[in-house]
Amino acid sequence: MEIKQLKTFSAIAKTGSFSNASDILGYAQPTVTTHIKLLEDELKVKLFERLGHRIKLTEEGKHLLYYAENILKFSSEALSSFSEKNTETGKITIGANESFSVVRLPLILKNFIHRYPNADVNLKFGSVKEIHESLQNNDVDIAFFLTREVCYSDLIVETLIKEEIVAIAPPSHPLTSKETVNIFDFENEELIITQEDCTYRAMIQELINETNVHPKSIIGINNIHAIKQLVMSGLGVALLPRISVEYEISQNLLVEVPWKEAYLPVSTQIAYHKDKWLSPTILSFLEEARKLT
Repeated sequence: MEIKQLKTFSAIAKTGSFSNASDILGYAQPTVTTHIKLLEDELKVKLFERLGHRIKLTEEGKHLLYYAENILKFSSEALSSFSEKNTETGKITIGANESFSVVRLPLILKNFIHRYPNADVNLKFGSVKEIHESLQNNDVDIAFFLTREVCYSDLIVETLIKEEIVAIAPPSHPLTSKETVNIFDFENEELIITQEDCTYRAMIQELINETNVHPKSIIGINNIHAIKQLVMSGLGVALLPRISVEYEISQNLLVEVPWKEAYLPVSTQIAYHKDKWLSPTILSFLEEARKLT
């Protein structure tokens, strides 16, 4: 059983195709087929079922995949531990949900890159679920979440800062003249929030459902900049972290309305896999991120 065979096996399991795995790995398709045959012969099991044009893991294949992913993860970490001599030239892949990418991440990255200009930094964006899966698969080293506090048995999660949520509206909106605003004032309003797969959206949706409030419509966009632009254009109102709208409020492009509703428990959090080997680069990045606290 060789590492290259396990890489081939993992690639097929992820893509569901021998040809796709061949393209990703840069192997000729007969080589991919040979790798799997050698594994099946050694283990004396069938790893894939071929149902027409579809490839599906057998139960034995699912069992091997668990070990293969861990072997590949530790192999990668072992190589990194010897090749990464110092923080300045080390590598790090950072995952973040889309909302966080425009809130706290730019400043953290700016400070980190200023200290370590030769570090190889890669970013990967996705939903909380997608980033969690990337941490599990070792596709990202460390991740940020901007949402309610998350708890996963396989992750180490640190809350860096609790975010203040504010209600915003365009300067001409009727809500800006009110002394106080709560969720009931969103009745028949155009509400602009993040998309349905976002846990931040889920918190707001829960509040709407609990209070039986009926916005005129709910527009979902998974990008804070786009939400701000739509509010500034007069399309509706929104609830966003204060840090993300401070500039627009200071320039009178948006107005903070006096939100008096229940506290929304949104936090900026950093996470990594509990079994992850923390390289000098990752440790230095963690140190930079913790300066938010």
